[in-house]
Amino acid sequence: MIRKIITSDFPIVYKLGEEINENYSHVNNLTSIINDNNQIIYVYIINNAVVGFIHLTVSFDEADIVDIITDKKYRRRNIGTSLIKYVINDNNLKKMNLEVRENNQGAIDFYENLQFKKVRRIKNYYGTEDAIFMVKEI
Repeated sequence: MIRKIITSDFPIVYKLGEEINENYSHVNNLTSIINDNNQIIYVYIINNAVVGFIHLTVSFDEADIVDIITDKKYRRRNIGTSLIKYVINDNNLKKMNLEVRENNQGAIDFYENLQFKKVRRIKNYYGTEDAIFMVKEI
């Protein structure tokens, strides 16, 4: 099941977020995010437990993926794919954008399988690491 985040999801979302950034809970205030009309977090639920989430900024019919993560125990089960497809439909999106570390080939392959296209390299986006800017036209 996929639904928007609720406050009782915060602890597990913070924990999952630490897999993306060890300071996730310090740089992301989930209360502020859910009260921001331009940001949405959806969670993926299995057996009443959050096993993944996607965080978006949305403007009209376009969205930027801020973060997407699936619990390591549940990877390769189409959870990330399901989250992306769900948010496209739920928000009537025409375009999605994201940045991904250029050395994260697994993520790049995942996005390319969903028809995201590489647009450009962004120098030092992640400090000393470059990012690849990717776009999906829907």
